[in-house]
Amino acid sequence: MDEHNAETPKQEQEQPKQEQSEKYDLFNTAELAELYSKYQPPLDERVIEIVLSSTKGRDCLVDIGCGSGSSTRPFCSHFSKVIGVDYSPAQIDLAKSLSQEISNAEFLQGSLYELPVADSSVDCIIGVMIAQFIDLPQLFEEAKRVLKPGGVLLFHGKGSPKVVQIERESETESKTDTTISQLNERISYIKTGLFAGLFHDRTHFNPQKYSNIPPLHVDQDITREEWISSRWTTLPVLADYMLTWSAAGKYCAKHGLSSGELKEKMIEVMKGGDNGMCSVRCEADRFTWSACHVTGG
Repeated sequence: MDEHNAETPKQEQEQPKQEQSEKYDLFNTAELAELYSKYQPPLDERVIEIVLSSTKGRDCLVDIGCGSGSSTRPFCSHFSKVIGVDYSPAQIDLAKSLSQEISNAEFLQGSLYELPVADSSVDCIIGVMIAQFIDLPQLFEEAKRVLKPGGVLLFHGKGSPKVVQIERESETESKTDTTISQLNERISYIKTGLFAGLFHDRTHFNPQKYSNIPPLHVDQDITREEWISSRWTTLPVLADYMLTWSAAGKYCAKHGLSSGELKEKMIEVMKGGDNGMCSVRCEADRFTWSACHVTGG
């Protein structure tokens, strides 16, 4: 499949909806659910601002591919009802456990293509890091069913972290000091070398920053926003984040490793024999794609 082709393959479109969901159910273990909940960065405040500024109603928001609810709960203070839907029972179980004290949040296990909500009842559908895992034509049809006229479908994506600054334990330079370029090359190796062939085959949506996602309705204008997120972190914390990648779980299963063993392996790769790096500043692209549901569109 052409990596720049945003179209869903015909054979994929013809699969039953349940099989589609099962095919992309990559996080259905209690361990992966826990890792994702702990180590994925929290939802960017800017995403919340974009949703609130583009959504007219405040009755109902549905978070598709909600996982453990980290992208669902931030909206509970803004909407009367918030529903998280995920095909993974492990993710939904954790989401319920983490949200017991929130009265207007509901988490349901099920298909994104058969959302458990009434026709024309939803003000906003949001999907965080989900666009590359789903059949867009099928989802678009379901979105048109459940969204109110003028309701919004919004996807939020995140680019891979890029190191822009290294802080060392000692200012004394040595032959083993890692440069920014070298560290980024090592991180790239983890993704393209260590995890080669293990990432989802449609992750081309992310490098394109969702610019190749078609509109919800034919000839419709869409809204896209881009910005850069920056934060200081450590190599162990960066490795924790990498454990949330779908390819990491596949790598552990393929090689019989625990997540802790893989974490140590990735830390060693990033260090490259240099033990003097105490923290790094990373930047990563953030982007959103959104479109309104037009009645009769």
